[in-house]
Amino acid sequence: MEAVLNRSSATQQRFEISDPSQVSFARRGIGDLAQAVGCSETIVGRLAIIVTECATNQLKHAQRGELLVRALSEVVPPGSGLPSRYGVELLAIDNGPGIHDLHACFVDGYTTAGSPGNGMGAIRRLADQLDIWSAPARGTILRAVVWADVGASAAGSTAAPDTGAAGESAIEYGAINLPLQGEWVCGDAWSCGYADGEFTVMIADGLGHGELANAAAIAATDTFAQLGASSLEQIVEASHDALRATRGAALGVARIAAGGTLHDAPATARFCGIGNIAASVWTPQSHRHLVSHAGIVGHQMHKAQVFQVDWPDGALLILHSDGLATRWDLSPYPGLALRHSALIAAVLYRDFARGRDDITVVVARARHSEHS
Repeated sequence: MEAVLNRSSATQQRFEISDPSQVSFARRGIGDLAQAVGCSETIVGRLAIIVTECATNQLKHAQRGELLVRALSEVVPPGSGLPSRYGVELLAIDNGPGIHDLHACFVDGYTTAGSPGNGMGAIRRLADQLDIWSAPARGTILRAVVWADVGASAAGSTAAPDTGAAGESAIEYGAINLPLQGEWVCGDAWSCGYADGEFTVMIADGLGHGELANAAAIAATDTFAQLGASSLEQIVEASHDALRATRGAALGVARIAAGGTLHDAPATARFCGIGNIAASVWTPQSHRHLVSHAGIVGHQMHKAQVFQVDWPDGALLILHSDGLATRWDLSPYPGLALRHSALIAAVLYRDFARGRDDITVVVARARHSEHS
């Protein structure tokens, strides 16, 4: 049984953009992160232009926005002969008037603000991966990824795993993981990976906020990293034992299994949860919630029970901590469900975050063709 399980980064860094002076601060901070994962000066320079263009667009068109950034790693299975790689994911989020013509905005010279109109075209040329969602009156969410040179060292990096090994993974996913504003560390943690061809993801929400909550959440994801190939019940029970010395956590573990040819077996999603970790399977036609039992992992847990639902084509698996309101709906966002999972997670965070708690949102979907 071979497992490829990857530890996520502890949190994203958030940069508010509401004043021109904040652009240079964000550029420096994001550049430091890029250098830490092994990006060369040339690549850091590319990223600096992307950051500047994104932030400047937010100020011009939306008056304010935010940039979320985290390190990424793409770890390949042992013996594949392919190198691992490291990079930076940038999410630019605003709630402005939106872009009326996404295709036109990438043409050099197109502008609605009287500027030269070369910014979006520059972002497309400089980013290794790019995806964007926007709609009139619903703001804009942009995801840009810049990879370090292959073979660059990222020793000691806490980079979050990207969507799989050398683009071969069946599942694409994205995440938002942020502490309560004013806290230095996040009381939530998440982790994900593959075992026997099945994708598994965990979210742990340590009780309260700050360092003690973070310690409980990390104890859970550490357990997951060791036992990710085990059953969901075993992972939850082992986490219960591992968290006894902590303040405890709410915890949810979900697994997506591809369908088989025998008797036309459908793809399925399974979930085992304790406490306020919400999980659901969303399609444009339906929204099915998966049950989480009451309790506190590490202290009060009566039953670890797995619930299973079908995983239809085009479905999204969405897990989140209680930093996100439960009454969210993707229906009012035309075309969003077709974009990268990180854009979906970003919209949920932007529009449904409670604002008084740590927040983690993980969105997973079957991989389809590369985004723009």
